[in-house]
Amino acid sequence: MEPLQKFVNILLHYAICVYLVLILGIMPFYSTDGYSRIGTDKSRFFHFVSLRVGSVAAAAAVLYLLILLIRQRKHVLKTIREHVSVTDFFAAGYGVVLILSYLLTDYRETALWGYAGWYMGFWPQMIFLLIYFLVSKAWKPGKWGLYLAMTVSAVVFLIGYVNRLGMDPLHMLLSGSDFISTIGNINWYCGYLVSVFFAGTALLWQYRGKITVKLLLLAAYGLTGFCTLITQGSDSGLVAFAAVFLVMLIFSAKDGERMFLFVAELCLFSGSCLITWILRLTFPQETPQSFGLADFLSRDGWPFLLWGLSALALFFVFRRIHTHAYSVKRARMVSRTVVVTVVILSAALSGMILFNSLHPGILGPLSENPFFTYTVHWGSNRGATWQAGWRCFLEQNFLHKLFGVGPDSMGEYLYKGASPELTALVRDSFASAILTNAHNEWLTVLVDTGILGLAAFAGMMLSAIYRFFKKADSHPAACACGFCLLAYTVNNFFSFQQSMSTATIFVMFGMGEAFLRQKPEENAASSRYTAKKKHRKGNKNRSRRRKENQK
Repeated sequence: MEPLQKFVNILLHYAICVYLVLILGIMPFYSTDGYSRIGTDKSRFFHFVSLRVGSVAAAAAVLYLLILLIRQRKHVLKTIREHVSVTDFFAAGYGVVLILSYLLTDYRETALWGYAGWYMGFWPQMIFLLIYFLVSKAWKPGKWGLYLAMTVSAVVFLIGYVNRLGMDPLHMLLSGSDFISTIGNINWYCGYLVSVFFAGTALLWQYRGKITVKLLLLAAYGLTGFCTLITQGSDSGLVAFAAVFLVMLIFSAKDGERMFLFVAELCLFSGSCLITWILRLTFPQETPQSFGLADFLSRDGWPFLLWGLSALALFFVFRRIHTHAYSVKRARMVSRTVVVTVVILSAALSGMILFNSLHPGILGPLSENPFFTYTVHWGSNRGATWQAGWRCFLEQNFLHKLFGVGPDSMGEYLYKGASPELTALVRDSFASAILTNAHNEWLTVLVDTGILGLAAFAGMMLSAIYRFFKKADSHPAACACGFCLLAYTVNNFFSFQQSMSTATIFVMFGMGEAFLRQKPEENAASSRYTAKKKHRKGNKNRSRRRKENQK
């Protein structure tokens, strides 16, 4: 039995490796007819690859589990306790809710694969979970997976950046301002961007050692990603960036080297603004006039101001480190002040929108800005989509409030089962366009799979983010995947699931869990960081003992 178990284990690992190459390496470039049906093309590629390679991997996994059960039947419970995490329980719970939601839906034909063009129904959702479990439990973790995703995405980002500067090197069918790179719609592109890019920024932030080619490549990747982040046109990407860098700032306070690299990444970000400003001046006719919320970052004097401030901060941290004057206490105080300030400003901004919406004109001249008035047109019609999603949930009976209208069946309910008032809201807001989701992932999950589905999905994502960050010092690769999960979750507060970004994030999700299974000493960078941390702790203990002896 042992040779068979080893053979099945090897087969399973290589099947997963092939799958990772197809999803991370091929799918971002796959398209059969330009932009005309690129979303459907990627969905069909994802389904085809998952059903072929995934079925082989799933069959091997079942056989491996049976062999393991036969050989270690006396230690089954112990094995489960050692290898099953709280995230696994939430993921399994979400799978159970998906099954019940599909069995209870009134729209089984649509719910099976999902609404035409989106295909986020029962089977795709189950495939996402299967990806997570197979990659997290059966893949032998290696950073090559992250490097593959970063290499491919660097090409995608570079094409996307020149697209937004008015250049079209690929000449894809139906090229225009709403489509970008090899991904498609700018919202799809932003979803893919945040699902991959912040792994690179995290690896750069955690880098230890001398200046090498690896460091320079990580810096080049970061600069490319920041360039496309500020020009891609979807504002939710900047919100995700802010969330990621606030968390990085908090983690950076306890270590001077991390703080130095954090500020260095801010220099890369401001440098991307400066480069974009120069290119906009050089090619004014070809460059679009607006990049959305990020437009001001590459106009007038803002790029110089941002770069100057970040460069000054970098020099200050550098001096503090090399004169041994870096204060962890002071750095923590500054980081917490920044976070609290951002939270207060965000709350104040939300309050201004609320009060101005209830009492128009209360903000004076600011009231004329549509951003401060919440209507169905607010946030590129997010006001209408969120209102439609919430009212869709409220109209359900108790059973469907628990289990939802069915996987990816919100569109079916809106146009076939909704109240006349809700139908009128949707038709007035979107005319002939079809609304299939609430443009808020968690709200859509609530409508499609109910309260229980949202609880399981949220628990799965949040527990993984927490666990990946908790092991940041000893498992830097898992932490990198955690930043991708955080960025994806924040971005999808304003966006939605689709094959490219969701398939990518579940691969990153599974890889992060697999990296947690590695022993800390298997990673040289984490070992150096852990040793350094122990050395600092030892110095503090010796200092405390000296003080006690003096007393």
